[in-house]
Amino acid sequence: MTRLILAPALALLLLTACSPPVEPGLHGYAEGDFIALAPDMPGRILETGLREGDPVIAGQLAFRLDDTDARAALAAAQAQLGAATAQFDDAAAGARTPEIGAARDQLAQANAARTEAQDNLTRTRELFQQGHVSQARLDQAQASAEVANARVSEMRQRLNLVQLPARENQLRALQAAIAAAQSSVERAEFALSQRQVRVPSDGRVERQIRYAGEQAGPSQPVYSLLPDGAVHAVVFIPEPELAATPAGTRLAVRCDACAAGLMATITRIDDEAQFTAPFIYSDSERARLVYRAEARFDANPPPPGTPLRLEVR
Repeated sequence: MTRLILAPALALLLLTACSPPVEPGLHGYAEGDFIALAPDMPGRILETGLREGDPVIAGQLAFRLDDTDARAALAAAQAQLGAATAQFDDAAAGARTPEIGAARDQLAQANAARTEAQDNLTRTRELFQQGHVSQARLDQAQASAEVANARVSEMRQRLNLVQLPARENQLRALQAAIAAAQSSVERAEFALSQRQVRVPSDGRVERQIRYAGEQAGPSQPVYSLLPDGAVHAVVFIPEPELAATPAGTRLAVRCDACAAGLMATITRIDDEAQFTAPFIYSDSERARLVYRAEARFDANPPPPGTPLRLEVR
């Protein structure tokens, strides 16, 4: 009976001895926060200035799109602004010199006609008093003199008007037209500037996706960039060890590409558990609930995708 009890125990001990030893610590990998470099508006790529693996700095020209239509739109907007400005200047300056001269000539003619009408009225009044003309003739001369006086007043007002600038409401309308044209110019200049796409931050070119002659757009990036400092560690914490590994925990990092003494700090932990990720599953990491966490490296991180072994310090 004793032999029957000891036989299964001995077999279990032999199987355990054949299994690989379980390394202490946590599993994870290095992950990069890549940037997809794409234009805001679609267009055909004229030239690219970066190659895969190149280090880049912020503001460096990455690629340029065909800008023929953008330049034409800018030229049209600038012409519209020039026309609106000229209209405002013309209205603000008032009438031109020839127009003012013509108004003065009309006033002189009206004055001459008034003088003639007054002289005729004087003669007609004298003849009426002498009994040589009728009352109707005198009334006619009186009316002609009044018409001549009114004509002089009209021509004097016209001369004053042509010397004045346009009315205030008209000037405000022309100023609004200038502002609208200026906005069109700024919009066209911005659209033209978007035809040249520059690197947003220091980093490294991870991959070139499209080349000169191809179409690019907001959903059609040209480059994939890895900014400096954009690599972090993804760590999987087993459920029993979660309470002992909160955010802020310091981890010693080991991998083939890691520098000696590399450390990382846990910055966040997911609220929900998941099963062990398939790419780190092994006999030593059996299916169990884990929490996905992220940690920031203290120094130069390993390349994205590098498997990591981490120990709590």
